[in-house]
Amino acid sequence: MPSKIPSVISSVLTVILLIVFGFMLTIGQVIMLNGFSEREGNASFITAFACQGVGMILCAILAWWLTKLFIQKFKWNKVLSVIISVVATTILGSGLAFVSLFISIGVAEAIWQAR
Repeated sequence: MPSKIPSVISSVLTVILLIVFGFMLTIGQVIMLNGFSEREGNASFITAFACQGVGMILCAILAWWLTKLFIQKFKWNKVLSVIISVVATTILGSGLAFVSLFISIGVAEAIWQAR
């Protein structure tokens, strides 16, 4: 299993980068939720964290799989495989986190409209 260590490294790097991006989105979400009550805000944050968590897990699995694929099937260099898979899955995960931000704001709006 020559691709196990690079796969672990790519998964861990992807998760770390997505946590940093998710933290930045959370700061933006706090600003977007200005004016909503605590009830709507809590539901919004729970929705965002759940969506981002699922996306982060999926991207970590994809980073593991892509690195393994690049090394074993395409015979790429290990470092290049890690870099490419981390960049690709971080872009995908950032897009998913951005979508989860809008979903969570929509949840807050729906709860606010339901009162």
